[in-house]
Amino acid sequence: MPAGQYRIKGTADQRARARHQLRTELLTAAREIADESGGFEKVTMRAVADRVGYTAPILYQSFANKQALLIGLLDVGFAELADRLGRAQSPELPHGSTSALGPIAAAYWEFASGNPHLYRLMHSLPDVPFGTPDAPPSAARCFEVLKTAVKTAAADHPATAYDDDAATDLLWAQMHGLVSLMLDGRMKGGPARGRDLLQILTDTFPTATRTQAPHSSR
Repeated sequence: MPAGQYRIKGTADQRARARHQLRTELLTAAREIADESGGFEKVTMRAVADRVGYTAPILYQSFANKQALLIGLLDVGFAELADRLGRAQSPELPHGSTSALGPIAAAYWEFASGNPHLYRLMHSLPDVPFGTPDAPPSAARCFEVLKTAVKTAAADHPATAYDDDAATDLLWAQMHGLVSLMLDGRMKGGPARGRDLLQILTDTFPTATRTQAPHSSR
């Protein structure tokens, strides 16, 4: 679509496909700019427009503002992570792992280390609800994939006495903590040691010592 052409023409299906393609191009361009500049701070609507060769008004047909663009990127990130976690649910354990959570953790680590700026955005963008019905569907799906794995591998985890999501929240929090330390360069021994600690976490998570969990007030 040449610069200056603001209206997508064709049949309804053709217009829908064109809008989807345009949205994908814009999100891809924003990710490229973030990777090149070291984060999403320098991603602007003008920079994205320049990258794809469109005029800025065309961008606003897909995203009302930068916040909407970043929410779109967050949604893409969680969708990709959910797909990776889903594919990692396999009866075959990776070398050295003793828990079915091992492949899940490996997929989580590989996604975060391969997409550091997107990962940070997914977990830090303000004004995005989580843990509520208003949470992005891709994030909710990501949680449900992880929850299925936790229920299979750690059905007797002590946190299950608190509520149905508690064990999954604990595992996600611990994986996120290790990944964040690694991405920020604050992990002793660097990524290699962090990855080993992640395997220890997932190998021991299902066999956590059962203690009396506090009763939920929900």
